[in-house]
Amino acid sequence: MTSVYQACLLVLASILLGCSGGSDVPYAQMIGDPLRKPSPAPEDVSRLTPQWIAALTTPALEVTLERSGRVAVLSPFSDRRDSAGGAVRIWRSADGAQIVLRGGVLIATRGLGNDVDSTLAQTMIAALSARAPVSGHHVLYTVTTENSTKAVDLSCQSKLIDDDFIDIAGRQIETRQVRVTCRWGAETKVYDFWVDAGGSTVRQSQQWAGPDLGYIRTRLLNE
Repeated sequence: MTSVYQACLLVLASILLGCSGGSDVPYAQMIGDPLRKPSPAPEDVSRLTPQWIAALTTPALEVTLERSGRVAVLSPFSDRRDSAGGAVRIWRSADGAQIVLRGGVLIATRGLGNDVDSTLAQTMIAALSARAPVSGHHVLYTVTTENSTKAVDLSCQSKLIDDDFIDIAGRQIETRQVRVTCRWGAETKVYDFWVDAGGSTVRQSQQWAGPDLGYIRTRLLNE
């Protein structure tokens, strides 16, 4: 596939995914490009236009791995509810890599190497819901090179930054920016979320996925 924004419709004959906490709803079409391939050339990136987005027939999430510069457009693989009733969506790239979001908060990755196995994300979720100062711990359980899991425990504090218009491929979207600043030892990690001004949808985010994966950026292109 030559362009990260070239649409590719794949018919899935069967999707089997074992997840606890609810039933999965598989999607029969998938848009996108491999997330693990090198980043596209600048001329390919420019193809993301309002017209391209308007032509989409399924939800689409743009994902950028900041450390490698790799970019892909992912489609939903399945939806479920967790034990607290939260909406969990698995987004999948054409090469099978996965980003798992719970209400826009990154809770797991698959197929990226040194993945986030799971997350205790109550503080982030509460910060987005309250849009007011919230403090607490955010814990990432990351996979090590020895194929074991280690806990990355962050102490976090959220605040509402301001109303902000963000641009997604020429579309101006009114949002409220929520920033969660976390301490991990001597280091500071900043999570930013741009949430619909009149709703709860996370339109754009920048989230730290641990010391190996680094920051992951997301933009919701179509819902």
